Amino acid sequence: MSDNNFEVKLAILADILIKKKDALQAILNICENQENLYSTPSTPERRDFLVQMGKEKQVQIDEVLACDEMFQGIFNSISENFQELGKEYKERVLTLQTGISEVMEMDVKIRIQEDKTKTAAQEAWGKMAKTSSSAAKEITPLNKNYIIDQYNKNRRK
Repeated sequence: MSDNNFEVKLAILADILIKKKDALQAILNICENQENLYSTPSTPERRDFLVQMGKEKQVQIDEVLACDEMFQGIFNSISENFQELGKEYKERVLTLQTGISEVMEMDVKIRIQEDKTKTAAQEAWGKMAKTSSSAAKEITPLNKNYIIDQYNKNRRK
């Protein structure tokens, strides 16, 4: 592998990490908005908005999974030369390491926020159950645990 090809692939990896961080930030924002929505009264509009947010979250999760797949494919193509050529591109490698750390931090933030959202949803459903027998019929967005489980399952591949 030529040094130039290696450098180009490092740059692509860095771009993929930026795209992944953007998608993760969108997921985090959606999670925060979902938590806030659960503190509002139950209405058809809230339900519709939660469903729409769940769909948008799935779009972002799909983007993260696509980034993971691209990253892994490109990294695998240079992994044999990484030890040797990585030393020549120390700054690029450090940028990648920083990007990976930031992605991991975002992942932790999302997990924490998902727990908060789940708690807020459970509290909201508990309040609704006390005030309305139809509360249990409220359609919820894609199950948050399912989405995170799906993301984690695909990320491990």
